Amino acid sequence: MDGGATRQAADLSREEIYALVWEHPLNRVGPDLGLDGPRLAKLCDKRQIPYPPLGYWSRKAVGRAPAAPPLPADPGMGAEPTAAPRACPSQQREPLPRLKPPTSFKDAAPPPAAPTTVEPLAPVDDRLDPLDKLHPKIRAWIVEHAREQKERIQENKRRRHDPWSWSKSLLDDLTERDLYRFRASSTLCHAFEKAGAKVKTADLHGKLTFTSEGRDIECAVKEKMSRPMKRPEGDAAKWTAYPQHHNSGLTSSGWLRAQITTWLPGEQPQWIEAPKKPFAALIPAIVASVIACVPRLIEWERQREEERRRYQEEERRRWEQRRLQEIDDGRWARFRSAATNWREKQLLDTFIAELEARLLSEGDQLLGDRTTAEWLGWAKERATDLDPLTEGITGLFRDILRP
Repeated sequence: MDGGATRQAADLSREEIYALVWEHPLNRVGPDLGLDGPRLAKLCDKRQIPYPPLGYWSRKAVGRAPAAPPLPADPGMGAEPTAAPRACPSQQREPLPRLKPPTSFKDAAPPPAAPTTVEPLAPVDDRLDPLDKLHPKIRAWIVEHAREQKERIQENKRRRHDPWSWSKSLLDDLTERDLYRFRASSTLCHAFEKAGAKVKTADLHGKLTFTSEGRDIECAVKEKMSRPMKRPEGDAAKWTAYPQHHNSGLTSSGWLRAQITTWLPGEQPQWIEAPKKPFAALIPAIVASVIACVPRLIEWERQREEERRRYQEEERRRWEQRRLQEIDDGRWARFRSAATNWREKQLLDTFIAELEARLLSEGDQLLGDRTTAEWLGWAKERATDLDPLTEGITGLFRDILRP
């Protein structure tokens, strides 16, 4: 206890243990009594002391915790039932109180007569997988968390000797909300395997991938978050060991949400827990919807492949049309060039004929390395090269059709 030596659970009365377990979580009370959380729960069952069910503290953090049942009378002592502890108005974490030494049975007043029958409080059955029977892929989350916790502690020990280093914050223990989500995910995985699907991957963030008929369907099992009127503090703010996975301005509503995240034609279905619909009651509908999505996904993929093939065929046809158009445009350009050359050839022939007529009147003269008559011969040869009809119409179009 705070400020005193650790008391043993066997030295405490049922009333003292009852008051502690309804004031603080078992995994916090247990170490102060020399026990861990599970062993303290077994002790409570043995001594018929009711304790908070799974998910109680996360629901208390959001103001949805059920009322605590009264402490039943001890069959061996015949004590009267103890009233339920009053809920603490503040959600801040308070230190455990110092317990007074229990009054010996010799000094205590004689107890009243015991009732004729006392029925022990039955544990809440949420029909989810227990922690010792989790799916292997979900159990790996707990193993990985324990490994990271150990590595973080060892790393901080090494950094203590380095003045230029700083320690990292230790990883919190898994909370009841974390373990509840793990158990819900495990139960969903087992249900899918019974339906013939396979669990392909399971991500700690809550994304589960199932394979059915060769198709992968992704589902997400996560906390349904809500925005509180007041920022949670103390134990209420530590409802999960993975605060970095969530928006810091939101907190758990105390319910889980499942959703198919794989894109499907139409609306993406989702399921949310409710007081009358716990997660175990939603699992059959989730499995049936995911299995029914597979034919829709196959049909959608077939249609998409058909559209892709049709698009490629149209693209090839458009490309072929562009190619033929480019060839035809090239031929038309050569035809127009032939017409231009033919018109220029006629102009040159008229011009050369005029020059020949003047040569007769002016006479032949030496110009450079050639005479005037030789220069006219050179002009006739160049003009002949422009004539597109040198080889007739057949030659003209043969030149136009060349590659």
